Amino acid sequence: MGVIAGSTSDEERAAQIARRFDVPLLDSMCSPRGLPERRAVVQVIDGIPGIQLTGRDVPGAVTIDFADKSLAHRRRAGHNELLGKAVGWKQARAPRVLDATGGYGRDAFLLADLGCTVDVCERDPIMGLLFQEALSRGLASTDEWLVSVLARIRLHNEDAQTLDLSALGGVDVIYLDPMFPLDRRAAPAKEMQILHLLLASEDREPVAESEDALAGDHDHTREQQDAALLAWARAQEVQRVVVKRPRRAPEIGGPAPGHSLTGKAVRFDVYPVSREGSN
Repeated sequence: MGVIAGSTSDEERAAQIARRFDVPLLDSMCSPRGLPERRAVVQVIDGIPGIQLTGRDVPGAVTIDFADKSLAHRRRAGHNELLGKAVGWKQARAPRVLDATGGYGRDAFLLADLGCTVDVCERDPIMGLLFQEALSRGLASTDEWLVSVLARIRLHNEDAQTLDLSALGGVDVIYLDPMFPLDRRAAPAKEMQILHLLLASEDREPVAESEDALAGDHDHTREQQDAALLAWARAQEVQRVVVKRPRRAPEIGGPAPGHSLTGKAVRFDVYPVSREGSN
């Protein structure tokens, strides 16, 4: 991982990020497409950091932008309806949600738009940087609706399992969106490629004898981590745990969910916990 300035005006910001994360500051004349494949760099363009895959024929940098029109489209298209039902949202009561797997923050944004207070955990420091900067830009916006939504989101740049939930003021729901497995039959979206690359680097998985074996090892490790995360979530003093899965994916290892809500592409498995129905 290194940092590249998109232009001379971005060099100071790029240098700040490189110092913060103790990674190399690469020459601004360096092209990510000329670097070794299957790596990633932070690229600063117009002052905004993004993550850029390296190698030939890679797509452009990925960043987080809560003002992006795609989020407004998801909202108008009703993408928050099934999610809201899964977390127990009602017109008269919006639960407090801990999103333990923040990622790009799209579901956290939809929950906040419903009126939920959302604490987001993102353990990867680079994704945390992108998330925090997107929050700051959005809160500085002149769009009153956007500001009101983002005011209900708080980022914790750490593993959810190290967080003191009692200090958050009463979490009702823990929301988990574990990494979807990459479809090896088709080219995955660049956002998913980046998340898999970052988390695989964190896990420092052993090198396997072949790419297929490495993929199998990665999937097995991820399944174990997902099961451990679900077990941790179900042990907390909350009303329910909600897990987002691909529509036809198997349930995460452990006890079966109480019920599931299924959409066209995804499914929400709902696990009632200790305080379900107490309010």
